[in-house]
Amino acid sequence: MKSIKNKWSLLLLFTMITVMVSAQSNVSGSVKDTEGMPLLGVNVIIEGTTKGAVSDFDGNYVITNIENGTYTLVASYLGFATFKKEVTIDGADVTVDVIMAEDSESLDQVVITGVVNPKSKLESSVSVSTMDAKLIEQAAPRSAGELFRNIPGIRAESSGGEGNANFNVRGVPVSSGGSRYFQIQEDGLPLNLFGDTSFGNSDNFLRIDSNIGRVEAIRGGSASTQTSNGPAGIINMISKTGTTEGGSIATTFGLDYQTSRLDFEYGTPLGNGLSYHLGGFMRNGEGPREIGYQGNKGGQFKANITKRFDSGYVRVYAKFLNDKSVMYLPMPMLLEGGNDDPTFSNLPGFDITSDSAHSAYLQQSAGTSPFTGENHTNDVRNGNNPISKSLGAEFSFSLPNDWKLSGKARYSSNSGQWVAPFTAAVGTVAEIEAMARDAAGAGAEPLVYADGAREAFNPSNGLAQIIHMFDVTVEDLSNFFSDVKVSKKLGDNVGVTAGLFTATQNTKIGWQWSSFLSEVKGGGEARLADFDGFSRNGQFSYGTPVWGNCCQRKYNTVHTVNSPYVGVDADITDKLNFDGSVRFENVKVNGNIAAGPTSQDEYDYNGDGIIQGIEQVVPIISGADGQIINDDYNFVSYSAGLNYKINDGSAVFARYSSGASGRAADRNSYGTDGKADVQFDELSQFEAGYKKRLKNGVLNLTGFMSKTEEGLSNELNREVGNPFKAIGIEAETALAFGNNFSINGSLTWTKAEIDGGDNKGNTPRRQADFVYNLAPSYNFGNNSKHSVGLSVLGTSKSYAQDDNDLVMPGYAYFNLIGRAGLTEGLSLVLSVNNLFDTVGITEVEGNGDGAYGNNRLVRARSISGRSSTLSLQYKF
Repeated sequence: MKSIKNKWSLLLLFTMITVMVSAQSNVSGSVKDTEGMPLLGVNVIIEGTTKGAVSDFDGNYVITNIENGTYTLVASYLGFATFKKEVTIDGADVTVDVIMAEDSESLDQVVITGVVNPKSKLESSVSVSTMDAKLIEQAAPRSAGELFRNIPGIRAESSGGEGNANFNVRGVPVSSGGSRYFQIQEDGLPLNLFGDTSFGNSDNFLRIDSNIGRVEAIRGGSASTQTSNGPAGIINMISKTGTTEGGSIATTFGLDYQTSRLDFEYGTPLGNGLSYHLGGFMRNGEGPREIGYQGNKGGQFKANITKRFDSGYVRVYAKFLNDKSVMYLPMPMLLEGGNDDPTFSNLPGFDITSDSAHSAYLQQSAGTSPFTGENHTNDVRNGNNPISKSLGAEFSFSLPNDWKLSGKARYSSNSGQWVAPFTAAVGTVAEIEAMARDAAGAGAEPLVYADGAREAFNPSNGLAQIIHMFDVTVEDLSNFFSDVKVSKKLGDNVGVTAGLFTATQNTKIGWQWSSFLSEVKGGGEARLADFDGFSRNGQFSYGTPVWGNCCQRKYNTVHTVNSPYVGVDADITDKLNFDGSVRFENVKVNGNIAAGPTSQDEYDYNGDGIIQGIEQVVPIISGADGQIINDDYNFVSYSAGLNYKINDGSAVFARYSSGASGRAADRNSYGTDGKADVQFDELSQFEAGYKKRLKNGVLNLTGFMSKTEEGLSNELNREVGNPFKAIGIEAETALAFGNNFSINGSLTWTKAEIDGGDNKGNTPRRQADFVYNLAPSYNFGNNSKHSVGLSVLGTSKSYAQDDNDLVMPGYAYFNLIGRAGLTEGLSLVLSVNNLFDTVGITEVEGNGDGAYGNNRLVRARSISGRSSTLSLQYKF
């Protein structure tokens, strides 16, 4: 009897074990994007459990031993909307195939730029915006400046061509050209240490192409402590890395202007944890304005390869850029009406949206080299010609006991040319002739055309201009950056990060500017004028005598930076998170500067043994070292923020930051002891925001206040430096209506004010109260292969100068992009920039020049007019 009982007991135990084992099931499937490409490295978890898996190189995943019940399967991946699906386990394996859609605006997207530790937008106490490849394409940007105009809170003066744009963020001033308080990064490291080096702005070394996977931008926030010289914000251009196989090739032609361009890119996993991506572009053309020659030509090539391990990855990458683009500087215009409500208009024979001071007759600039004192000639057709050869690496590893190690480093050999004509003065022929004659010391020589039969100079509209050729040699703007950090999780709720940023920035730049006389005429056909027997080929001086020969200069400095920083990230409760960071900036500067000619004497430029008229006064910088620079400084930046997660779809945050930005070598004056008049400028900011997941999108609202303390110094022969303050509100939304229609948009209101000096109480120059953008798009046809998108970018009025005398009117311009799917992967794309040929004034020299009939003349820049391209694109 006992034996029978034991047998039944064993049978019952075996049955129970069998039932328990049979209740353990698997969930498996594949993870792909909307185009059917497998995604590697996607986190797939069973919500509320410790069960999860990561998709492999083929996009497959398996989660094992799941007990019976109903769960939520969650898949998350950087740059994609989070996937969620309810799954019921009932003793059998379940297959769930995951399709993930790219979503740059999802609150679940992980932010990696300008934060102590990467985390989702919803959990971050920073104001962050992202643009994916689709939104970048819809914006149809021709330059980084045009792309950045789509980001809330940023005003980009993108009227000058592909580079050298001026940026301000949330009312932080455009006190100098470029971006003194704003850092532009490529894959997490700065392009240049200083964003406002004259003719060496960071965006000069940046080109927009199909290598870009997405753009992340933060304003304010922890930018004070997460980069050098960028307390107002960071824009990070993040490259594709070949995580999924795919590529594209596109050929583009201009419909109403001459351009030809080829773009290409491809990336793929190779197996065994390896993947790569490469791509670039080649192009040539005149550009969107008529200049009389091929001004845009060159290209870029980028490549990276990544090795992934169970605990992290290592990536190496390279870039080669050699591209020439036309730079458009302030040019002659008609100024009609009063200063409060002016109209900027065309002059007879000169269209301000399609013409330029460039000309087929103006192709060579001559002067003396500030590096050697010897003859220098440059081809005006070089334009903005950055040459960059970069090699970089990055890594990230999760280590035992909740440690994490990551780092980035990059060396860039940067050089090039920067040549463009600037209208220094415009007026009647008699006025300009008298001004140039007095400045150059010309005698009674008559003005004649510099070409042909050299007949008397007699432009049809009676107008002439003095052109100063901005002729700059960027001999060495090389740099090395590294940023290494280690993190440790302390318990379940607190993480500590410590890092060290180091930088070496060379700045060897020479200015050898010269002066020309020209008629005011468009179409690239403006002819030059000579003082007969005095000038040479339209050039009446080897310097800039109208400006006192200010502009023969050379800079040869090296900045060395060591910046340790530490950050703390703590979950105070399940909903409340704190993060704070502090950075210690230590900077050394040495070298020499010659900020003006060392002599202005006779110089036999052509070596014929005779001192001719144009050779009587030639500004020269001799081989002497000039002003010795031997400076060092340090400052402390800090930032602290709180984020309260109200629920899974909304959060509020607040942050206070205090930081500073050092000055580029050419944006300062130095004493005889080699010390800078002003070593850095300080910026403090407070912001508070609300993030909300809507039924069909997201909404972000942020209020901000800032105070900028700029030291008073002499910069490029003018006195600069004021305190500024600003308050404002940013609103940003992304909405989707079904699978076909979506709309992205933002609006920023800023009330900025000069808080000291002669212009106290005025609005800073070029600062608009409102900046906005709106980008609707509609997909249609089988598999949504056709699409049409529109982007509207606008600004309210602003002031030309800090004295608030002359208004620059508000404007809005429209970009259109339409795509017709021809067959699978193959599309025909029409892109129209500035659809309605809008005049948009971004910069004015002074407050107007002399009279012209019943109106006035002015030198200013407008955005370029309508330009259309047609592309044949194949995505595979």
